[in-house]
Amino acid sequence: MLLGYYFICIIYCFYQLNKRYRKTGIEYNSPELDAIMVVVMAWVLAPVDVSLTWIKWYKEAEQARINQSKKEFHLDALKKLGKF
Repeated sequence: MLLGYYFICIIYCFYQLNKRYRKTGIEYNSPELDAIMVVVMAWVLAPVDVSLTWIKWYKEAEQARINQSKKEFHLDALKKLGKF
């Protein structure tokens, strides 16, 4: 079970690493060091990355909800004033 978790974490980390390389390109001479760090620390990196990504998505959703609420409040205020 622990070995399965480790392999899932390695696959996830290499996927994210590959995604970053495609987005920014390899900007330095040793991507091998990244691969070594993934193999050594994948069991920590994957859960931390998933947690930070979830927190970022939650904050963006909360901000979108606040912005939508403000927009609806302004529309309601304009309707009461008869300007909309």
